[in-house]
Amino acid sequence: MVYTTSDYFPLLVRQFHKETNWNECNSYATFRRSSGAILDFGIPYGLSVSTGRSVGSHLNSQLVFSMVPGAASSIGYLAASRPLFATQPIADAETVTAADKTKSEKQLDPGFASSAKTGGLTTAQQTYSDIISNPALTDPKEILTVEQTQLPKDTLDAQNLLQHIRAGAWRCDWNTRNETQGVGSSSSSDYLMVAQMYPSLASITGSYVTRRSAISEVMVSGVSVAGVHPDFQLVVQHFINQPRWSSEATFGTNGRLAGLRGLYNFGEVEAPYATGRTYNDSDSQQMQRALREDVFGRLSVGGEVYFGAQEASGGISAGIRYRHEQPLLSELTCVLNPIMGHTSLTWTRQLQPRVCAAARYDFNAFSLSSELAVGVEWQLDHSSIAKMRWSDSQGLRCLVDTRFSNMVFSMGLDLRPKTIGTESVAEASLGIKRLVRSFGLQLQWFL
Repeated sequence: MVYTTSDYFPLLVRQFHKETNWNECNSYATFRRSSGAILDFGIPYGLSVSTGRSVGSHLNSQLVFSMVPGAASSIGYLAASRPLFATQPIADAETVTAADKTKSEKQLDPGFASSAKTGGLTTAQQTYSDIISNPALTDPKEILTVEQTQLPKDTLDAQNLLQHIRAGAWRCDWNTRNETQGVGSSSSSDYLMVAQMYPSLASITGSYVTRRSAISEVMVSGVSVAGVHPDFQLVVQHFINQPRWSSEATFGTNGRLAGLRGLYNFGEVEAPYATGRTYNDSDSQQMQRALREDVFGRLSVGGEVYFGAQEASGGISAGIRYRHEQPLLSELTCVLNPIMGHTSLTWTRQLQPRVCAAARYDFNAFSLSSELAVGVEWQLDHSSIAKMRWSDSQGLRCLVDTRFSNMVFSMGLDLRPKTIGTESVAEASLGIKRLVRSFGLQLQWFL
């Protein structure tokens, strides 16, 4: 059964990593995250409604109801060691000036620095892909008068809910350090627990994440299925994440699988962050021009190796990536799988502050088969985004997300490949079912 999931819990997991100073982008598992956010996005299936709310400062709940094509539901709870949307102190009640507002906008998105000066749209694109969310503190289209000494971040996040979920998921926030003492720091007592029950599928899933240190994290995930053919699977993962390198060890009961992943960053690790911060803070066009000419990119190499004892089979892959983000994002990756004879090349380019495109070419040396996929993400305004992906083997996929207050409405369409203009008159009489693979509507309500 195909099941449409909610974006609420993935959003909270990203927020947990941000609050505990964990860089999700510095991993081989997210090596092609930028292109994947544009080329491999999911769409709703059928008709579904979901709600997510904060039960308490450390507890959140989620309900999902799928009504078409079949009835299905799930209920889940997420608990964390710290409030994921904690209150943020504001020093003395005062009016946010236009200069402070412009500076905040430039820090949120370097590509919007010029538009802030010319009066253009300046809403930041934020993260499904996932990717690390970067909550906006204010709505750039409003002049906020602060009347209280504390502002709940979840209230402000509701204004930018769409950006947190899907828009700008190709971005990576390499700076996870927070300059404010005590904010964004991590400790060995930090944890996150998630449990979800699917009555219609007779299954339960759960995950437990704990921080062992500032650079170490352990995650235990499991799924239990009841019924005629009961099953239980468990996966244990240990992560080490440092600015220069990262590693991941995985052990799973399904197929008795064991694997290792690693990533290494070359050059000055702090240079891209320092350059981006100087670019955003600078009001001098001459300084920004000099920084654009002296681009500091990030060259990374990584790989993985895994072995399944049950099937006595294994695999290996290696990749290289170059990425720079000033003034606009550009990324190139190449991943090789010598055992399968597979090569994958991806290119991601931010064409405008609100438009990002990606392309991927896959080739298999053994079967001589290939596939080309291209996609684009366009943030129409501060409350709507559109995504489109075309592949010669998968066809055309479209997604439109629109935010209304604290609700997100999603509409997705998936068309079969090679069906337009190729079928005969008799085949065309089969109707629209031959052309449309799936169509879905989803309403997410965040309380």
